[in-house]
Amino acid sequence: MAEPAQGMRTTAYRVIKGAWGIAVDLTAEATLGAAPPGCAERVSDRVWLDASPVLSHPPADRTGRRITPEEAVWLRHGVALAAPAVEVLAAPRHTTITVHRVRFPETDYQPEGLAAAVLAWTEAEFGLPPRPVEVRFDRSANRYVYGW
Repeated sequence: MAEPAQGMRTTAYRVIKGAWGIAVDLTAEATLGAAPPGCAERVSDRVWLDASPVLSHPPADRTGRRITPEEAVWLRHGVALAAPAVEVLAAPRHTTITVHRVRFPETDYQPEGLAAAVLAWTEAEFGLPPRPVEVRFDRSANRYVYGW
C-alpha cells in the first residue's frame, strides 16, 4: 500500500536575469510504496513520475495549466536530477512524484523552468541540499540557458 511522504506542496520557482524572467508554481506530491506504481513513468530504479494531472488539466480551469508531452520531458529531467538522492532517502521503497498543478504566465516562461521547479520541489520535499543550477540570460537569443 502506498503512503504519502509529506502531502501536497507548492514550490515557487523564479529567475530574473534579463529583460524578463521565468516564473513557475508547481504543486506535487510524493507517494512511497513497496512496489512500483501501476501508472507512472519510470525515472530511475525506484523513482517514478506521474505527470498525467498536468497533461490532462482542463483548459477551462484557471487554477493551473495543461502542458504538452514535450514540456513534460522537462519535468522528467528535473526529477532525474534528484532521483539518486531520493532513492537513498526512501530506500527500499518506490517513490512516485505526482505533479498535480503547474501555473506560469505565458510571458515569463520557458519549458526548462519546469525542470528547475520540480528539482526545487524535490529538494524541499525530501530535505535535500540545494543543487546549484547555472542559469544565464542569452541576450542575443532572448532566452535563458541552463547549464544542467
